[in-house]
Amino acid sequence: MNTTIRLLCTGVLAVSAIACKKDDAAIKTTSDGETNASASADSASARGNAMVRIVNAGNAGKDIVIQLDGATLFEGVAASSVTDYREVAANLARFAARSPSASDTTVLAQNDQVLMDGNRYTVFLISEDLSRSTLRIVKDEVIPDSGKARIRVLHAAPGGPELDISITGQKDKLFSGVNFKSEAGYKDIDPAKLALEVRAKDETKVLLRIPAMELKAGTATTIVLTGATKLAYFTFTDTMVPAAPKM
Repeated sequence: MNTTIRLLCTGVLAVSAIACKKDDAAIKTTSDGETNASASADSASARGNAMVRIVNAGNAGKDIVIQLDGATLFEGVAASSVTDYREVAANLARFAARSPSASDTTVLAQNDQVLMDGNRYTVFLISEDLSRSTLRIVKDEVIPDSGKARIRVLHAAPGGPELDISITGQKDKLFSGVNFKSEAGYKDIDPAKLALEVRAKDETKVLLRIPAMELKAGTATTIVLTGATKLAYFTFTDTMVPAAPKM
């Protein structure tokens, strides 16, 4: 085997090994002091399942129920909260958000999503205004590159302008022009303790200051921006739990 081929094979094996470690890692999610654990991508895929969780980023501070294909998947999902991941077998998933009241059959929002085995998804409930809501479904890639911390932002503030997000004390923007209902895709950064500032796109006035957060290696932090008249936020963090070595 010549040197070039040997190097290429070595590189492929190295990438494959990293992918295997990532797919074989369980995930724990921490939000507001609570921690939930979920299975690895490999184990969910082996069962023919995808993993789904819910974030209630709207509905005027009220609890919601989430149904999948007409059956209750999550109930009592509080405002500004994230659920655990649950495995689902549906490939074409029909999600609907409803009031927890048995007498109120109004559908607050609904959306369909093709789910791939072994993948993770977050379903965000977002208020369009006082009377309308939407479900935004995004694929989660919660394991950062080696030695990095991962961060993303979702704009769920109805009526809010496009937003720029910067690290306090830095001129460069971390995210730029984030639209309402849009997710600024994950960005990997060096682990650090940092504060953030949120502004309207290309403006200097700070609309929201997010106090210093410690972004550790191997974590993925999601910041959800909310608030109809004044910006607010909440966060949750996913952490990779490496598989135990096989004996």
